[in-house]
Amino acid sequence: MELHEVYDSLEKELYDQLEVELVLLKGHLILEQAINQLLLLYIESKKSLDALNLMFAKKVDLLVAFEGSKPSAWQEYVPYIKRINSIRNKLAHQLNFDDYHDDLKAWACDVVGYTPKTLNRQTTYRNTVAKAFCFLVGFLVGVCAIRQEVASIKI
Repeated sequence: MELHEVYDSLEKELYDQLEVELVLLKGHLILEQAINQLLLLYIESKKSLDALNLMFAKKVDLLVAFEGSKPSAWQEYVPYIKRINSIRNKLAHQLNFDDYHDDLKAWACDVVGYTPKTLNRQTTYRNTVAKAFCFLVGFLVGVCAIRQEVASIKI
């Protein structure tokens, strides 16, 4: 998926979903695509990245390792990225796990920086989760685009 396609897929894939579970699963996939785009700044090709056969958490760890100790604006969001991966894994890998809603609501509110008056309405809950994914993906895509542009400037 190209960089511009990553962000463009958010509205189509997230806001059209009725179930918050699908927003979580699809949002996680789109977030992974944004992480892949950042990794491609360090790895020669998508084929090389795919050949590593890395799971989401390992991709995040690899990106943090590539960045090293140099300050990077996106790194303050790493805990949110790791947290949503944990929530997604619980949903995807535990048959009887239905108490993830509190974790997901708290994560979404932390990412967007506010708590709506109520998250008890399904639409508000779903939209807040979608907004959180939009924020994270948008930020990562922006960081990647700026880095690509800077790398293309010939001095």
